[in-house]
Amino acid sequence: MDIKTYFSEKLSALLFLEIKKNSKINDYVILDDIYFPVRTNEIIDKVKKKEDFDNIPVNLFIEGMFYVLGADEHFKYTQEYKKIINTIPNSKGFIKGVVFKEIQNENYEEAYIILKGLLRIEETGENYDKIFLLVDKLRSTNVMFKDEELKLIEKAKKITNYSNPYLYEALVFNSEGKHEVAYIAISKYIESGGEQTTEVIDLKNNLKTITSFQKAKELVPTSPKEALQILIPLMDELGDRPDIYYHSAVAYRILQNYEKAIYYLNEAVAIESDLIEVIIEFGINYASLENYELAIRYFREAFEVTKSIEVCTNLVMCYINVKDFQQARLHLDMAKKIDPLDEIVIQLENLLTEGK
Repeated sequence: MDIKTYFSEKLSALLFLEIKKNSKINDYVILDDIYFPVRTNEIIDKVKKKEDFDNIPVNLFIEGMFYVLGADEHFKYTQEYKKIINTIPNSKGFIKGVVFKEIQNENYEEAYIILKGLLRIEETGENYDKIFLLVDKLRSTNVMFKDEELKLIEKAKKITNYSNPYLYEALVFNSEGKHEVAYIAISKYIESGGEQTTEVIDLKNNLKTITSFQKAKELVPTSPKEALQILIPLMDELGDRPDIYYHSAVAYRILQNYEKAIYYLNEAVAIESDLIEVIIEFGINYASLENYELAIRYFREAFEVTKSIEVCTNLVMCYINVKDFQQARLHLDMAKKIDPLDEIVIQLENLLTEGK
């Protein structure tokens, strides 16, 4: 279900009572026939029982109008509801009390809809503070509210000197694994005067660490020295993660420091022993050190799991180097079954044929 359908279902549960032209709601005169929403079970029960409801409290209409404003901004009587609400003394104070009661009763979705309606009347930082708490809680249990939260964030950014939308933007993006944009958002929150609580500082530091790690990983293939300048210091914070040692090992291997690469691969294995990418790296490094027997052991272990053509061709090369041409041919045939048109496979076929 999308959020629009969800709100439509919420509206369908309301009762709409026809109010005739020239009727009065407090001092407001109804200029045309209109339908007022009521969400109170007590009133619905009265209607079902055909009881007299000439004296329905105005507060119930106020509550219903705020609810409709929150559920559907394009509702037919939106403008009329706004005018009526603004003529009724303390209507905003009353509805804030309704919101508080709904939250106390853990009716968070109802509280959210009513509070969203209040924002259509009174768009203040205080009201955004409350609705952000609600929508972020709802998003944590129902992804449907993610887009709702992001829309509110964009609206709240228009309020001068108001930093909270950037905090909640950081929380949303962090939950989605979009750490770089989350880091930008939390930094903007702090720059805009947001309160630097322990939680905020921890979030910023964690995001900085993660984004630095991501940057380092991207640098490994092309700038391994620069990558290592980031990766090595990060080991103090991420030392319980095998991947930081794996990427460091790859960087050292590209720099042809194979012994150092193997050192970090051993660090990764000490944390998690069955990472295939680490096993493959062991094979590549030992092959680079011309320790082909040990390289074969690692490549065979990896090939049993991955059936990867890259691993298979590495095995062929190792067997050729130890002059085990029978195993080389056997594994080349396996590689040809995987991809007979692979460039390395063709080169190895030519090499073995010429070597006969």
